[in-house]
Amino acid sequence: MKTCYQHGYTNKQRGMGATIILFTIALIILVGAALAYANRGGSASVNVQGARVYSAVLLKQSADYRDAYSRFIFDGSVTPSAMTFNVQPLASTDLFSPTNQYGVYQAPPPQSLLPAATAAWLYNPNVLVKGVGTDAGQDSITYVTQLNLETCKQINNQMYGTVAIPTATVASSTLATAGTAIDTSPTVGRSTGCMVTTDGIYVFYSTLAES
Repeated sequence: MKTCYQHGYTNKQRGMGATIILFTIALIILVGAALAYANRGGSASVNVQGARVYSAVLLKQSADYRDAYSRFIFDGSVTPSAMTFNVQPLASTDLFSPTNQYGVYQAPPPQSLLPAATAAWLYNPNVLVKGVGTDAGQDSITYVTQLNLETCKQINNQMYGTVAIPTATVASSTLATAGTAIDTSPTVGRSTGCMVTTDGIYVFYSTLAES
C-alpha cells in the first residue's frame, strides 16, 4: 500500500510539473508573438498589442522602483533627500547600490520609445505633481521621455481606462529642473501616467514619494 501511494503521488507531481512547464511555454509564446507583431509595423491593431506589452513592462518597472524606494526609506540609514538614482551604483546612497540591494535598475524597452530616443529612466526629487499629496511640498518622480504615441495611450488605458493623454504645463527640457510643477490638466491627481509636454514629447512618470 505504501509503495502504491508514493507511486501515485509521484505521478501527480510529474503531471503538475508538466502543466506548469506547458503554461510557461504558452505564456512565452504569447508575449513573443506580441513583440514580433509590434516590430512588423503592420496594422494599427497589431501595434496596439505590442504597445500593451511595452506599457505593462514600464508600469511593472515603475512599481519595482517604488518598492525599492520604500525599502530605502524604511532602512533609515540615508535621508530621502540624499538618495541618488545612478544607473551605475557608486555609493551607498544610490537606490541601486549592490551593497544595500534596495532594487535593480531596469532599462525601459527600446520599442516603447521613438527610434532615436535613449532608453533610460530619469529621476527628479524636486517636482510638484499637482493634485498628488498635499501640494504643499515637492514630490520625487521617475520618468521616461520620448515614448511613442501608442505606448503612451496604452499606459493610461491600463491605469485609467482611457487612451486620452493629458497635456502638461511644462516642456520636456525643463522637466528635470528642480521645483518644476507638473500640471496634467484636465486630469490632475495622477501619481502615475503618461502625459504630453508643451513641446510635444510623450513622457511616462511615476511618483516615488508624495509630499
